[in-house]
Amino acid sequence: MNLDMMLTHAPASLLLLISIAGFSFLGFRNPALTARCLLHPWVMFREHQYERLLLSGFLHADMMHLLFNLIALYAVSMHIEVAVGTTSFLLIYFGSLLLSGLPVAIRRRNSPEYRALGASGAVSGLFFAGMLYFPEAKVMLLFLPIPMPWPVFSLLFILVSMYGAKTKWDAVAHDVHLYGAAAGFLIGLIIEPTSLGNLLRAIGFGG
Repeated sequence: MNLDMMLTHAPASLLLLISIAGFSFLGFRNPALTARCLLHPWVMFREHQYERLLLSGFLHADMMHLLFNLIALYAVSMHIEVAVGTTSFLLIYFGSLLLSGLPVAIRRRNSPEYRALGASGAVSGLFFAGMLYFPEAKVMLLFLPIPMPWPVFSLLFILVSMYGAKTKWDAVAHDVHLYGAAAGFLIGLIIEPTSLGNLLRAIGFGG
């Protein structure tokens, strides 16, 4: 989609891309801003700073983290917004963002060292809602440039995230990815219940 199409049919996607990039660059230049917006459950519950659940999704740790999420967001957000409308798209995005962080925050509320940030939970939610709406489409990973069916990509994503969450592999919040994926799938299904039948048919179940 070109810029004119985004402005006409996917304004929320464009605004999110601009906002996330803008706030992240501000955070790169202002560590105090990043510290104030981190998903830091220890502080969040003790200082009643629950807005961190939302604000943490607009900041990133470094340029690579930011670019990965922006590219992933760009790849799917506009298609979903066009398919379900701006209001439903925003419900999926922000619902996934909040529901990806809340269980982790509750579980880690007594862990002073735990911190997380980034749009990954919301982006994971969009990918799993997109699987419902476009089950026959193909997805390509940056580090594995091989087109694969969207459900296959989603299964691979789940397996990698489960392994990462269990083994604490790298510095990525894999548990946030898992909760975001589940939230996006469920919200997407509530918005469009018939999409489940399309998904099941696409993977070989149902007539």
